[in-house]
Amino acid sequence: MPLFVFCNKRRMLLTRDSSIAARTRSDCSSVSNAGSSYSASMLLVRFCMVPLLSWYRVVSTKLPSVGRSREATTAAGNTTTRLLGIFQKVEYVFLVGVGGGVPHYADYARHVRLGDVVVSAPAADLPDKHVYVFCERAERNDHGGWDYEVKPYQPANLLLQDIASRLQAQYSGGKHQAPWDLYAAEGLERLRGVPGRWEAPSTGSDRLCVEVGDGAYIEVQHPAPSADQIDSISPGIRLHVAPVAGGRAVSCSESARAAFAAHTHARAYDCELDAVLDSVVGNRKDCFVSIRGISDYRDGTRGKEWQPHAALAAAAVARTLIAAMDPPTD
Repeated sequence: MPLFVFCNKRRMLLTRDSSIAARTRSDCSSVSNAGSSYSASMLLVRFCMVPLLSWYRVVSTKLPSVGRSREATTAAGNTTTRLLGIFQKVEYVFLVGVGGGVPHYADYARHVRLGDVVVSAPAADLPDKHVYVFCERAERNDHGGWDYEVKPYQPANLLLQDIASRLQAQYSGGKHQAPWDLYAAEGLERLRGVPGRWEAPSTGSDRLCVEVGDGAYIEVQHPAPSADQIDSISPGIRLHVAPVAGGRAVSCSESARAAFAAHTHARAYDCELDAVLDSVVGNRKDCFVSIRGISDYRDGTRGKEWQPHAALAAAAVARTLIAAMDPPTD
């Protein structure tokens, strides 16, 4: 049962195979003082995977570029295809990095804040089991709604999503400290001296704004938990298990983002993973998950202040999922 990890500066896969002894150096990806690039690869190798190396062999890499350009998507897909071609005994794929949260202005239970983590999983109240939905085209229709052209992604094996749902239910009551909080604290200790502010910024920097038209925004308060929700609040990193979305057709417009998120029940956006997922699915990898640490309210590319902590939070959740998997038997 091989487990493979692929990483770029915001994405990662992980591999387990006794025949693979190769491991890249922990400095294989860069960390920028300006906050423009925070490596899931570096975080996973430096503090997440070291305790698990008796079970796993880790291979990490950095994509040559990420983003919405044709060159970036082509390079991302080609790199993933080559990597999966070299390491063919791959069963589990983790895509780990930062993303943009989908806020809810009235319901605390559905509200995603900066520093939260979203694990891609099917929406519980939708019949489709899509964990990631990429929007290729979005147009207004005559009824005032939206028409979408999408590429949905659904793993044949939902093992990683089931583990995430179980862990969320287990630690949502706040009675016990979640393991991802312990791993994040351990990560902070190991990252001392590494450029970047890995601690969570002040809550005052998490400003929630709503568009009021003509490009104007007003700042609003985050929704507060109701009386019956207060007891279930856990301190530390808040985990959401829900679909993740992407696509410039919707992510660049406030109204389109909100409408598509409501349509898919997505809780996070990323900077377009469809080329990577096309390669993953094309190589017949049946078990994959996207884990997004929330650094802004768009697609993860804007919130430079929160990116380091968001990357750390996503890596801590990834380690939690990996540790919760059954040990290899081969």
